Amino acid sequence: MIIKRYIVDDMKEALIRAKYELGSDALIISHRSIKMGKWYNPFKKKKLEVTLAVEEELKDVKREPRYSLQDLMENNPLFINASDRIKEQLLGYCKLNLKEDQYLTREEIVEFIDIIFKDNCFKNKLDLTRINTFVGPTGVGKTTTIAKIAAEELLVNKKKVGLITMDTYRIGAVEQLKTYANILDVPFEVVMKPEEMKEKIDKLSHCDVLLIDTLGTSQNNREKIEDIQGYFRDIHEDMNTYLAVSMSTDRETLISILERYRKLKYDALVLTKFDEINNFVNFWNIIENNRYPVQYFCYGQDVPDDIQIATLDNLISYSEEIYKDDGSSQ
Repeated sequence: MIIKRYIVDDMKEALIRAKYELGSDALIISHRSIKMGKWYNPFKKKKLEVTLAVEEELKDVKREPRYSLQDLMENNPLFINASDRIKEQLLGYCKLNLKEDQYLTREEIVEFIDIIFKDNCFKNKLDLTRINTFVGPTGVGKTTTIAKIAAEELLVNKKKVGLITMDTYRIGAVEQLKTYANILDVPFEVVMKPEEMKEKIDKLSHCDVLLIDTLGTSQNNREKIEDIQGYFRDIHEDMNTYLAVSMSTDRETLISILERYRKLKYDALVLTKFDEINNFVNFWNIIENNRYPVQYFCYGQDVPDDIQIATLDNLISYSEEIYKDDGSSQ
């Protein structure tokens, strides 16, 4: 008998995971509510620990989920709005690999993307430097993303974290980040004008990681983008700049954001608002029109849960969850 334990948000998630990993014959042995983490984390919700079991011979029959080509193209959010060129290449991949049944596993989908986009932007990742700045249009979720990363660095990686904001234009922006800082019990500074930035960074010299929130602005407002650049002219320490872009943005605007924000010499992307989309068309727009690493992807407001490192495997896994939640089946 194979026994497996799942830590999940609810029983539905446990049953879905058990179905795909153990098969439909898995039985629930026990379940209980638990608190996660060694130390108390005010952001975390209670989790459910569910233990299931299945006979060995039944488990052996269970195969890794596979997706028919037709199913991928017509129902899966990852491919449903992919270009005809990509769909033709996917068909060619199946023929080349003698997959007459045209069924693909997740590993094969990753392999396919790696073949047609050999140096794709989801392969490489940056290490957080001491100074990390987040830029991007208004409303893409920069502040919430910073809170998620701050919680991860503080609670998981045991780093000393400091938060800085220069977003004094948007109503409530300072208070929002200050609230996160108070909950996490980390130092927080507000920069009112460019000449204060170096002073505030030096004030937090004891921190391992500084996360800086900037004012959001349209990619068409070149004056404000230049204003943001002015805040960092006196900073000579290594700094990573992350451009946050919403996946619910239309293609033309997305490409314009990628281009116009190059003025700030960003180093990597953060893709946000995956929870607000029905398909991954901008996944393909990013992979085809962007040469910078994609560091994180975000899919909700829960801090610090709704963020992951943006690997192809993680993104495809997330697309599968959307697929299953929509009631589709393989």
